[in-house]
Amino acid sequence: FPPKPPSEKLLCTIARNFCRDMNPTAFEEAGCAVCGQLTILEELTPLRDLTFPLDILERDGVTQMERGFNDHEEAQEIEGPVLDLACDSVCVECEEHLSKGVAPPLALANGFWIGPIPEVLQGLSFAEKLLVARIRHNRCLVRVSSGRAKMTGKVIMFSNPILKVY
Repeated sequence: FPPKPPSEKLLCTIARNFCRDMNPTAFEEAGCAVCGQLTILEELTPLRDLTFPLDILERDGVTQMERGFNDHEEAQEIEGPVLDLACDSVCVECEEHLSKGVAPPLALANGFWIGPIPEVLQGLSFAEKLLVARIRHNRCLVRVSSGRAKMTGKVIMFSNPILKVY
């Protein structure tokens, strides 16, 4: 005791591994254009590098363009595959499914597409978000034998009476 100081080779290995692990590509994330999930950049493939067609992701009735303030306008579909236009890469899981000719289970084309947030709804206050919300989340506290309170695992959601909000 005390241990011998590390050798030059070990110090170089430690420094090299640290630099590799702290490289931004090791922990930076971006969204997948097919499923929308955040994925590490190293596990993403650019859309332009895919060699198979994306026509599997074309679905009717899933996408819709934002309508103006005129209520009489008809809803228009967005043409082409259902992709997140803000993303330009595909994650490994989605790429595997698409290469087999199958839509991924979490693909936006399976009804998970919401689209971009309209400018009117961006930057709302907390109270305004509650007025726009369709459901109200309720949490329940239960008193336990030790006299303390704990959160239960159940979640109750009530629909907001939107028609009664003036």
